[in-house]
Amino acid sequence: MAHWVYHRYFAGIVALAAALCLSGLLAFAVSRAVHFSLQQSATGYLLKVDAIARESQLTLDQLNQRPPHDCSAVDLAAMRRLLISARYIRDISYYGDNGALCSASSGKLDLAQPHGKPSFYSLQNSSIWLDQPLGDFSQQVNGTVVRQKHYSVSIVSDIDRAPPRNDVRWQTVNIAGSTPAHIAGATGLYIASATQTTLAQLAWPHYFYQQCSSYSRFCLSQQFSFYTLLQRYPLQSAIVLLAIPALSVLAWFGWRQLAVRRHSLRYRVRNGLRKGYFSVVFQPIMDLQHNRLIGCEVLARYRDPLGTLCPLQFIPVLSQLGLSGRFTCFIAKQALTELNQLHNLPEQFHLSLNVYPRDIASGQILNLLQLPEVQQRRIKLVLEITEQQELSFSSATKHLAELKAAGLQLSIDDFGTGYSNLTSLRSLNADYLKIDKSFIQDMEADSIKSTLIPKIRDIARLLNYSIVAEGIENLSQASLLRALGIELGQGWHFAKAMPLAEFDRWLQLNAPQQQGDINRKKA
Repeated sequence: MAHWVYHRYFAGIVALAAALCLSGLLAFAVSRAVHFSLQQSATGYLLKVDAIARESQLTLDQLNQRPPHDCSAVDLAAMRRLLISARYIRDISYYGDNGALCSASSGKLDLAQPHGKPSFYSLQNSSIWLDQPLGDFSQQVNGTVVRQKHYSVSIVSDIDRAPPRNDVRWQTVNIAGSTPAHIAGATGLYIASATQTTLAQLAWPHYFYQQCSSYSRFCLSQQFSFYTLLQRYPLQSAIVLLAIPALSVLAWFGWRQLAVRRHSLRYRVRNGLRKGYFSVVFQPIMDLQHNRLIGCEVLARYRDPLGTLCPLQFIPVLSQLGLSGRFTCFIAKQALTELNQLHNLPEQFHLSLNVYPRDIASGQILNLLQLPEVQQRRIKLVLEITEQQELSFSSATKHLAELKAAGLQLSIDDFGTGYSNLTSLRSLNADYLKIDKSFIQDMEADSIKSTLIPKIRDIARLLNYSIVAEGIENLSQASLLRALGIELGQGWHFAKAMPLAEFDRWLQLNAPQQQGDINRKKA
């Protein structure tokens, strides 16, 4: 009897120990998952802050190299050239020694802005005002003003208002000055540290994560409450808490899954290319003048057992791993194979595919020509070269000529945001010029960027390029582009990117004319 009680007692101790160990492992796993999730949101948030700070400082440095002026037309034109090339800056203002003030968007102004004491100062001794009114009174928006010497830049972004995520308490501060300057969010979260750029603390029921940028000296503090999980998933939480002793066998599997999740993007991307976790979707490209389908752009998507990755995550990683050429061939083969299953594609249908400029320079892009799917002539393949990445023309010219000789066409993607000039455009000998969507989005407001569209059209006509406008979101934009003589367009106004089955249904509903033409030719 005593022996039986002893074993029963021992078994109870083992079961309790196993339950406690599993509880600890689960708690640790959950806390690590929360940690990496907070780390990802903080990294993305601070990367954007740094990008805005770098662009602002670079623009101010360039402006302050200019001598004092009286806001002449030449001076305003120079300010506007810098404004057009900026991504985050909405306006540029000049402060003359005699008190005269002008801005790139409005010309000479009567009142100097901003008013009041700066919210804080940057490491470069720039004065920074938060939540300042920008623009005229008919289009009132608030933003951040950064002033250095004779110039200021106005920035409109959500970093000083929107939380990095909706399930945390958060605070953003700037530590460039002698004391931290509160920027946004709740007060009292930031923990000062002279030696660490990241802090992580678990104090039940909260997990605290803080990360600071080395460039702009912004710090983001986030406090996550585990009660949020209980509130969102009460039934699931109860089941887990009650079933901990019975889940011992699954502990190893769950930990393994967490360990896999902890792998870097490099592992997931490499594994995804090997196991086929990449897929393709298609976004129609329309003839704006005749409102008919002429082709589509293929876009890559990623989903594995751990979830999805967006293109902004996996595209640069493929380049870092040296897998960009292999990836391009995979996407081209997959897209052409799927599209060749459709029988209602219009004649001269073309497929646009984004490629890496470094693959053109190295010659890896020529591997496309060996694919049987590319060698077929039913679908024309158009290679889109992103203008934001500088292309070495001396090493790429020969390879571009080989691609053209093989029947492939070339397109300059995101035109207006990168390195292209008239000489480089002529050297590329491309077929299409793709206007970046940032020029299209503010057409109705007649923004400075949108007014450049006719100039881009004239350049394209000079070089005998066809123009594609991307990012068309409504009928008004499509009508304005059609009136400007822009030939082709794509965007949500026509259709979002779709998998093959959905694209086939869209074809049947929206392209009856092309199907009728095909049937008549077959007859």
